[in-house]
Amino acid sequence: MKDSFRGQSNLHIYFAEQYLSQLNAETFDEWGGHFHRATTESLIWQLLLAYQCHLADILKQQPKFGLSIPGGFFTARSIVSDDLPPEIIELADREVYSGWLKSLVEYPFLQSGRAPAGGVIASDAAAQGHIELDLQESLEELKSLIARHRATLMEY
Repeated sequence: MKDSFRGQSNLHIYFAEQYLSQLNAETFDEWGGHFHRATTESLIWQLLLAYQCHLADILKQQPKFGLSIPGGFFTARSIVSDDLPPEIIELADREVYSGWLKSLVEYPFLQSGRAPAGGVIASDAAAQGHIELDLQESLEELKSLIARHRATLMEY
């Protein structure tokens, strides 16, 4: 049986919660000093996957709009149509103006825009303070947003 987008979103939220609890526990030496970065970026990726599954769930739950789920990585802003579900319009706006969601969808996993120092192309933006992303806040905000949208979708 095929998993639902809603179920996948729930699973990614669960994974994010597990990564957050590991971050709040202690640093492990067996990661060669990279525990914090590996766990932080894994947590961010799980939040992004939960968000993307939520977007797919919105599209699937509202067939009257006739929108297909895009392939590959996508955000609300990348969904283009003359007629969009109101939740997608709201999220596209939040991706631009809401600090936590903007930082989440624009998280710079790789350095770009300038030549990397020493040939390093990976970006540890969270540790270097290049972004304003409170992981606990992002997790709670995403869970709240998903719950609100799901309650609204049940009314259709």
